[in-house]
Amino acid sequence: MKKRVPISELANVDIEAVDKADLVDVSGFIFDNTIPQEQRAERVIAAIKNPYCFRVGDMGVKLEFSENAPALQDVFAEFLKRKKSGL
Repeated sequence: MKKRVPISELANVDIEAVDKADLVDVSGFIFDNTIPQEQRAERVIAAIKNPYCFRVGDMGVKLEFSENAPALQDVFAEFLKRKKSGL
């Protein structure tokens, strides 16, 4: 049986110290919305290995979350508004 890495260890990976070639490229990843959310999460983690640190093409991505940060949906909506207005 494969040993599971604690989620805190996955979240603390230093993106600057990781070889991008070792990161999973999620460019073509497709979510299967026909299965229950819990199973989708399990499949994502199994496929991506680390949901906090992965690659999109040649770009390494590190996700970090803050308890008092605005909701991602709000930040993304504001980003799209600024992009549309040319800022």
